[in-house]
Amino acid sequence: MVEISTEQAKEGGVIIGRDPAADVTIDDGAASRFHARLSCRDQRWYVVDLESSNGTYLNNDPIRESELAPGDLLAIGDCEIRLEAAVTTASESVSRTQVVHRIEVSPEDLDGKRSGQVLGALHSCAPLLGRSAEENSARLEKGLRLLVEGIDADRGAILISEEDGWLCRSAWSRGGTPMHGFVLSHTIHSEVMQSRRAVISRDTTEDLRFADRRSVVGDEIRSVIAAPIPVHDGIGGILYLDRLDGDQRPFGNEELWGAGIAAGIIGASFSVGKDLIELSTDREELVRTVIDSMPIIGSSSQIEQVRNFIRKTAPTDGTVLIRGETGTGKELVARAIHYQGSRAAAPFIAMNCAAIPENLVESELFGHEKGAFTGADQQKLGKFEAGSGGTVFLDEIGELPTSAQSKMLRLLEEKRLERVGGNNSIDIDVRIVAATHRDLQEEVAQGRFREDLYYRLAVLEVVVPPLRDRPSDIDLLAEHFLDLCCGRSPQRKQLSPDAMTALRMHSWPGNVRQLRNVIESAVILAPATLLEVDDLRLDHTASRKPGADSTAQWQPISLKELEKEHISRVLDHVNWNKKRAAEILGIERSTLYSRIRNLQLEPRDGTS
Repeated sequence: MVEISTEQAKEGGVIIGRDPAADVTIDDGAASRFHARLSCRDQRWYVVDLESSNGTYLNNDPIRESELAPGDLLAIGDCEIRLEAAVTTASESVSRTQVVHRIEVSPEDLDGKRSGQVLGALHSCAPLLGRSAEENSARLEKGLRLLVEGIDADRGAILISEEDGWLCRSAWSRGGTPMHGFVLSHTIHSEVMQSRRAVISRDTTEDLRFADRRSVVGDEIRSVIAAPIPVHDGIGGILYLDRLDGDQRPFGNEELWGAGIAAGIIGASFSVGKDLIELSTDREELVRTVIDSMPIIGSSSQIEQVRNFIRKTAPTDGTVLIRGETGTGKELVARAIHYQGSRAAAPFIAMNCAAIPENLVESELFGHEKGAFTGADQQKLGKFEAGSGGTVFLDEIGELPTSAQSKMLRLLEEKRLERVGGNNSIDIDVRIVAATHRDLQEEVAQGRFREDLYYRLAVLEVVVPPLRDRPSDIDLLAEHFLDLCCGRSPQRKQLSPDAMTALRMHSWPGNVRQLRNVIESAVILAPATLLEVDDLRLDHTASRKPGADSTAQWQPISLKELEKEHISRVLDHVNWNKKRAAEILGIERSTLYSRIRNLQLEPRDGTS
């Protein structure tokens, strides 16, 4: 906060700009060296643009010269400056006291006509004052204006309590009567703070504090109302209202009660604003905790490219397609995109398309109505409705049945869906992140995946590199998994140099997931603190052997044939123990079942 005195503004004005010689220096390349001048004349504040390059804006409107009011938003370059007026309290003479009445527990002797006028004013201003937590000075000032006009006051102000005093958050007056520089009666201030109720002074002619103001205002302030603005358990501000000809039309109990209600509305809004700030802070801390708990480990250039992709795409709502082999960490990338974006506080819902039976995929994704099919005894929300406002992660999108692909395309194009068995279109607001280990362009060429759906999904596309292509990250990953697996154990296990070399030489068909499983198994089963090569239980036939000539028996085959052959050999190796085979392959058992079905694998003779 920058404090500007009235004396300084009256003498030569206050220059704002990026030049060090300016009275108020702002570090902003979009601001001119000497951008604007603030000045004070006849208790009124003004701003003048000094022919700046990018202009000066007041409450989003370009100006050359304009009068200022408390709460105005001044934009200079890329900086926004909110103007607040400092408010002081003045003590009365010991020989004279101001007659102050406070609001009673229940209203008495209220005039029906005036009460109706006050209720009408509250009806008009409440929606605006109740949304003042949104930091919209124009809305707050409009609400204050409607209150002042509605109860036939002359001036009004919303004063906010700060650590070093009171600030005028917003002010409005009828007929151009200035509010700048006014002070708050010590008697009224003390009564409000002590009683915590709205107070009224029907005749201020005995108040010496107003003597100096008569020469400025030109009229006598005859009647004043001040109501406390409750914020949580304390008083966070004061709503101030006055009439300059109060001797002829003094405030009554009707206006007093109305001001108290209006102050309560403002206080509720301010309380919500403080809660929102605290929640926003908690959310940021929670997001940091979540991100820290699921870090993307690695220092290789390939991983840095993935991080750059996340930083660029997370703030957007674009659909993302993540490609990569099984176990490379595609879901980790999807979560990072979600938690580093604007939807971080909303749900993140993950679904593996290969793990759901084909006849249930549509119900899981889009939901179903009661009676839509046998067993649908109640309505069910799908993943997209459940994830409203957040992110839905569709893993193994290449396994999505053709029947569901058309509905997915409509959802991406129109942001609408229909539940299974329903006729109503439902608007949804979700970000979709999809992942696959397949080459979707090849799937499109083979007629197994819709071309238009592919282009809708691949708006933003990233490839997560396999572990064998970034061997420099293996040491970091191994140490990270050792930290996780050892947990609170009094002794942290270590990898011997030979064990670390073996990890670097391994081909890692199951990628990072397989590496984690290997480390976890060794930590649990190895009796010694130092883990050796034998403790890792690596499949040495998959290790890279420098110098070995593997081209003699190599023949060009398709990826599908290679995948089929590899999975078949692993299944035969474990005698078709699917749990063990899934562990070796580094994939989920549900994914293995899907592969067996799609590749039409069957046990060979002698296996079961």
